[in-house]
Amino acid sequence: MLSLDEFLEKSKDNIKIYKNFRLQADRDITSRLTICIPDMHLLERGHNDDFLDNKPEHEERFLSLFDFLFNLRREEGDGLEVIQLGDMFDLWQAKGNTNLIVEAYPSIIGLLEKIKTVYVVGNHDIDLVRWYKDKGETFGRNWRYYSIIEGKLRAIYEHGFQADFANNQESWTGAIGKEISRIVGMMEYIYPDIDVLLGFIWDSIVRAFSKYNVFTPVKDPQGFDPHEYLNFYINLMEKYNNGRTLDRYGPDDIDLTLAVIGHTHLARLVKMPKNGRIYYLMDWGSWVNGGHEIGIISGKDMAICQWDS
Repeated sequence: MLSLDEFLEKSKDNIKIYKNFRLQADRDITSRLTICIPDMHLLERGHNDDFLDNKPEHEERFLSLFDFLFNLRREEGDGLEVIQLGDMFDLWQAKGNTNLIVEAYPSIIGLLEKIKTVYVVGNHDIDLVRWYKDKGETFGRNWRYYSIIEGKLRAIYEHGFQADFANNQESWTGAIGKEISRIVGMMEYIYPDIDVLLGFIWDSIVRAFSKYNVFTPVKDPQGFDPHEYLNFYINLMEKYNNGRTLDRYGPDDIDLTLAVIGHTHLARLVKMPKNGRIYYLMDWGSWVNGGHEIGIISGKDMAICQWDS
């Protein structure tokens, strides 16, 4: 397994630590060099495609990263793991089905497949699981993914909408959020900057009502801040570690230390002690509207980086 520093060295200065977001845990989190790719929101290359953003250099940057990872995969084999953390496709704004998006981005989809990327479902592509559920097929998506060391769960990976009041797809609030997003998506075909305008309006509403804890994560309301998802996932890991779960894993199978999410499009790396343990939360940021963050975990080391090629 490559160390974090060896990986950075191999990148030949194309990868840099973002905002000094680097930490070291007190135990190994993964047995492989693990690369996490955040929200991509691929569409059909139209003017409302946030991944492309009408700038070909954004696609070229992504392809250069995956050319690098493809060559690294050939060197490291299964010692390299790549996880895409959901919202790879933006089906809420798509004109049709996934075939149109795949046809628009054959090189990107092809490289993701060649590297054997692990896919986690996001709120904007959760229908990839729902459409095929009855057939026992999930379109290659996982609801949740884990790093396992010596038979114990050490890190948990999921998109992050599960902690979001407005986007939790298992609740009525998420259903409303989905329909609003679809309406805005249709409006973008007429006025491409409508999402920016409505974003400013929404931020104003949130600030006005934040003291009443109206717009908050599902649990632990503390006023609106995207990174208040931290406590949701700290509590989730603690619940699992204490065996208070209906999942198939028992207490002897679990030693969770790290939760990895996307969804907010805002990178963050946090260390938090609780009840005698140290927990970590990593939010990988995004790869939309020019964002180019990636998450890297190797052994005890973790960092949020940017690919600047």
